[in-house]
Order: sequence, then C-alpha cells, then structure tokens
Amino acid sequence: MNTHKRPPAANPSGGLLCVRVRLGALAIASAVVVLLPAHQVGAQYIRGTIRAQGSEATVQGASITVLDSLDRQLLAVQSDNGGHFVLPLSTAIPFKVTVRKIGWQPSSTDLIHASVTDTLDMDLEVPVDGVALAGVEVNAAKSKSFNETAFENAKKLGWKIYGPGEIEQHRNEFSSFENMMRTLQVSGVKMPGRVDDCYLNLRNGRCFSFVVDGHAVGTNWVINPVDIYFLAILQASESSVQFGDKAPWGAILIVTRMNGDKKHP
Repeated sequence: MNTHKRPPAANPSGGLLCVRVRLGALAIASAVVVLLPAHQVGAQYIRGTIRAQGSEATVQGASITVLDSLDRQLLAVQSDNGGHFVLPLSTAIPFKVTVRKIGWQPSSTDLIHASVTDTLDMDLEVPVDGVALAGVEVNAAKSKSFNETAFENAKKLGWKIYGPGEIEQHRNEFSSFENMMRTLQVSGVKMPGRVDDCYLNLRNGRCFSFVVDGHAVGTNWVINPVDIYFLAILQASESSVQFGDKAPWGAILIVTRMNGDKKHP
C-alpha cells in the first residue's frame, strides 16, 4: 500500500485535478481533489461514498474514522442511508481513513497527504470479507435445580429423609404440618402440645430448629404442607456441623417446592 501525495496542480487555481489510486484493502476507486477559490478557502473536507467492493451497492451505517500517523482518532462519523459521509478537517497532517461494519473485516487506506484548503471526494470500496468469529461450544445438558441438588446432598450425607415421592403420595391427607409429620410417621420428634410450643428432639429434650431452603429460621415456624418438596430430620451432631449455633440441638430441614419442583416449578 503506497503513500500518495497530491502532485502540483496542472490546471489554474480553482481547476479540477482527478486522481485514481488503489490503497490496499480499502480502495479509493476515484478521488477528486477540488481546489477552492481563495475567497472560499476554509477547513479541509473529506466527503464520499462507501461501496461494497465489486459492486455499486452502497453501505449504510458504516463507521468511518480518520486517524493520524500515530493511530490517534481525529474524527468519526457514520455513513447515511445512501452510504454518503462528510468529514471536516482543520489540519494538514497526513491521515488515513478506516471503515468498519459489523460482520465485515475493518479496512483502511494508507496515509493521505492533502493541504488544509483541499476538499477530497472519495468513492471508497470496502471488501466484504466476513469476520471469522471464535467457535462457541453449546452444552445442552440441563442444569439441576436447587431442589434436586439439595435432595441429592441430603442422601449423600445420610440424613433421615422423607422424600418428594412420599410427600406427594400423601399430600392430600395433610391438614397441617403436625398432621403431615404424624401421617409420615416421623420418629424421634415430640409434637408440640400448644401453638407456641416447639418440636422437641426426644434424644436430648431440646427444641429442633427449622431450616427452610438452606436458612435457619428458628424453633417455631408455620408452613403449609402443600408447599413442601421434601424434609429431613437432622440430629444435633448433624445439624451443628451443617448449621452451627443456628441449629445446635437438631434440625427439621424443609426444602420448598418454589425452587424447582419438577411437577410444580
């Protein structure tokens, strides 16, 4: 890609000089340098059209950036619906034009030299080679829900579990949590005698703590049995290791159906 410098004008001042150059990946099919009369001298302008290489099709929404020789951005615009753009410059330093379009390889001209009083008309042809994107590996394996993971962990830890199938089988028989515990024939637990009593651990005579969806919620908890996915009874040695002083004397662990019950997500 060669550097092209505007030669001295062969025509009188204010005449027209035509230049045809091809600048590497980004080609200037035709660039016309118009020398303005002295009374119209102002900023340098770059105006032109972006076209797809090898056709007359214009490219709208392309990003056109002007960079100096150190790749510092001077100006940036987008091509309009007709592929046209205008860039005003106030410096005579060498510059290059870069065109980017989503899905296409970026392309640039070589350095262009023009005076501060020149207007450059450019018809830029952009190669339409697509950008090679890195491959994406898709893993279609379904991730497990919180409930499925909690149930598997409870089984691995050897807790006394009353599982989803067993609860589902008797669901319509439950009128209260206490009734559910009795229907499931949960052992080792003394049911509360009054509303404000706790569920006692028969092994140590202390209150069980409730743990709901992984969070300790105290020794008294009201829950609708229909919302339960599975429950487990943890003795003190198990609950204190798992939940520390939030459940030191045993735990009634409940996982609710709101976190991934297959039948009732």
